[in-house]
Amino acid sequence: MQPIDRRTFLVTSATLMLAACSNSSTGSPSSGPTTAASGGGGGGGGTPGQIRTSADGYVVAQRFNQEVLVPGLVRLPISLADNQAILSDGPAVLNGKVISIDTGKTVIPATSARRRKVTEALSYWDFHVQLDTVGNYALIIDGGRPEGGAIQINDPTTVKVPSVGQPLPPFDTPTTNDHRGVNPICTRLTGGPCPFHDITLTEALHTGKPVAYMVGTPAHCQFGTCAPGLEALIASGKRLGDRIVIVHADVFTDDTATVASPAVDAYNLTYEPAIWLADATGVIRYRLDAAWDATELDETLDALLQ
Repeated sequence: MQPIDRRTFLVTSATLMLAACSNSSTGSPSSGPTTAASGGGGGGGGTPGQIRTSADGYVVAQRFNQEVLVPGLVRLPISLADNQAILSDGPAVLNGKVISIDTGKTVIPATSARRRKVTEALSYWDFHVQLDTVGNYALIIDGGRPEGGAIQINDPTTVKVPSVGQPLPPFDTPTTNDHRGVNPICTRLTGGPCPFHDITLTEALHTGKPVAYMVGTPAHCQFGTCAPGLEALIASGKRLGDRIVIVHADVFTDDTATVASPAVDAYNLTYEPAIWLADATGVIRYRLDAAWDATELDETLDALLQ
């Protein structure tokens, strides 16, 4: 395995989510969804289906990786930005639409997402849209700029990262008893290693229970979402108990953060964090990429366990 630096590992994510996503943030409308931010347009609330845009509106900062989206129900987490940085806050609800860049036609006339917070400084909106055809699209939001945010739906045969509907591939992740060349096996920021390193992913998939598998490095996460994402998963694990088996794998082989771990290579990852949620048969039912808060994670886990 060849050494890689963080910029190489996350080059795709950095391009799509803007270099400012990590720690640069600025305040956004504090007086409600109809107040314009610095460099932003209207508040973004509005009425579904009535999308107002302007040249100085919000910039759509995609937190999703373009190269791993395939036809089907697509999750599109975004943040808002102005000309300088990612905004730390924004409208309680964002309305939008999806157009086909290839045809110029509107394919989804109305969609909406509510604001979620990974941390007080990091807000995102998770749109969920059904896009069944390979091609190029754009998410246009109310109060945003006319060009919106690009969406690329790829031919599934070209996507190597495991997708919804596929079996979750088994892999012998590092455990407390066998680090498998990774040290530390968990870079959780406080409280020591997380409790998700007792068994391998392979073993988890043989328990006959639903499985949650997270790949992310809290100590070295470029975009600041890995640590809160892991803490949310720990809280969910405590709530759900033995109804689900949870496994975590870190991204680098050591604290120099220069060599990708085998877990990254096994799933062909170019971004972090990511969490796969598989049912009791081992089939992936949900995948959360890049950012999630405790509420969205719990909602998704509860849907998995229904």
